Amino acid sequence: MERRTRALEVALIDVGGTLWPNAWPLRATDGEGRRARLAGALPHLPPSKLEVFVDDLLERSRFGDEARALTTEVVLPDDAATIVTHCLSAHGLDPDAATVARIRRAMALPIGDRNPLPGAHELLAESHALGLRNVIASNTYWRDAQSYWEDFRAMGMAQHIDAIVTSNDAGHLKPHPAVFEMALRWAGVPADRCVVIGNREENDIDPALALGMQTILVYPDDPKPTSSRAHAVAPDLWACARALRDMLGFA
Repeated sequence: MERRTRALEVALIDVGGTLWPNAWPLRATDGEGRRARLAGALPHLPPSKLEVFVDDLLERSRFGDEARALTTEVVLPDDAATIVTHCLSAHGLDPDAATVARIRRAMALPIGDRNPLPGAHELLAESHALGLRNVIASNTYWRDAQSYWEDFRAMGMAQHIDAIVTSNDAGHLKPHPAVFEMALRWAGVPADRCVVIGNREENDIDPALALGMQTILVYPDDPKPTSSRAHAVAPDLWACARALRDMLGFA
């Protein structure tokens, strides 16, 4: 490939609706696995009290649509840490930060044998081949960076990811700039050396533009947008890789 210019160094990439589907259906074993992980997160709680606590936590965090219980988009009105903290307090348990984090991670359903969206592997590999560092920059509910690393290793994608920043780690959901700002601090580059790739105009494109970043809107699992302020719009992740190559000035 012949390179004409180089203006970008880092790709900040969303997950839900971008690399992964917006949602996966629940599996029959997901509920049992979650209860087992919660028992491991609270090993000193008697089984009878644990059962009551788990039932309450699951009810407090229940999604309106059971088929979307493993969603990669955030839809609940309260953040996970708040729900866990309130639930612990209601049951007379200490809501210290370490316990809240253990329970939140236990609630994150493992990816298992689920697959990313078509072209996800290729997009990450192409971005690396173009000389960019790939940073996951994602809104999450239960997951944090540690959980995501486990997921991406299971999917065979971790070798093409350099860092992961989630809303749980940054303390705010996109479109708040905290996720992007945390990613910028990790990368050590100015905003104009970054491109944001995501599927939400309001969560990905608008805040990225406000910070002075390049942007690519993708919609592999969403309806075609009627308009976008993004620098490029791609219907799938292969087209996104081509748009990225064009931005970098490769012939």
